[in-house]
Amino acid sequence: MNCLMNFSNRNFHLICTVIISALLLKNYYYYYYKNRVVLEPEPCFSLLDPSNTTQQPVKDVYDRLIDINDFKFVLNPPTCANSSAGFLLLVIVSSAPGHALNRHVIRTTWGQTSEYTKVVFLMGKIENSSLNQEVQNESLQHGDIVQGNFVDAYRNMTYKHVMGLKWVAHHCPMAKYVLKADDDIVVHSDAFKKFLVRELSPWGASDLILCYKKVEPGVFRTNSKWAVTVKEYPGNKYPDCCAGYAIVYSQDVVIQLLDAAQNAKYFWIDDVHVTGSLAKDISVEPTQMRKLMLSQSRSYALLYLGPFYSGRFLFGPRDLPVEWMLRLWDAIKANSYSYLA
Repeated sequence: MNCLMNFSNRNFHLICTVIISALLLKNYYYYYYKNRVVLEPEPCFSLLDPSNTTQQPVKDVYDRLIDINDFKFVLNPPTCANSSAGFLLLVIVSSAPGHALNRHVIRTTWGQTSEYTKVVFLMGKIENSSLNQEVQNESLQHGDIVQGNFVDAYRNMTYKHVMGLKWVAHHCPMAKYVLKADDDIVVHSDAFKKFLVRELSPWGASDLILCYKKVEPGVFRTNSKWAVTVKEYPGNKYPDCCAGYAIVYSQDVVIQLLDAAQNAKYFWIDDVHVTGSLAKDISVEPTQMRKLMLSQSRSYALLYLGPFYSGRFLFGPRDLPVEWMLRLWDAIKANSYSYLA
């Protein structure tokens, strides 16, 4: 107790942290190597090893996207074909066409492509000619934009999400994990990669949907941008589903969800539809990752008090202005030695 209370002596505090971390390692060893349990007493997924990493076949029709029978990729960046068999992570970022600055920040901070990680940005067709030209130029410069021939609009978010799954299934099927993210969050990229390799498995997983799970969220009927009619969704509660700003999929789930989406009626709230209704159809339950999501209050603690007070996290809050994305990233890199990593 005296050890924990002596915050004034930094060296003494660091020694205490090392001792406590060493004691905790026993628990990590037991849960990971003995019980294969990572986040919940009864996890909804299983981890793979070198003996069971066979890729699932893709049965998807390439030129169909849900109820769009003439679908095509308007912009289609280089695939992952030249990546190694050990390719760890593909990040698909749902991005608004006008968010060029957000994409620039992601490319220069947490979303840098490496030999084991690839990042692409998802968007639909742009009706504004000048903005469309800007995105075309951006694509020529960076080669990381996946664009479909549906209009980029709020009620077309499910098209964008499922298009991302389609691109993964056809063009990057060797990625062990897929992160679907929004373009206004920050990812603690070093900690996330270590989490995938050390606390999950470097060979991948099966039946994995990892996210901030919402338990039977209520249906909004009025006074909300998420309001739906009874005709659109007759029930009063949605199935358990993910907050859509950061979702981790295993490769097998991507293929199963894509197949389910192509054979289901379109519903425009993508996180509810994909990680709720469709996940239920394929009998995959999302696994709760709430403790590894940085809240607004914990982000203030990180910025003004340091990582000891914010706690461990993998993903920052949603809806961040660009300036806050940069500030949080600076705080992450300044404390890369800490328990966060």
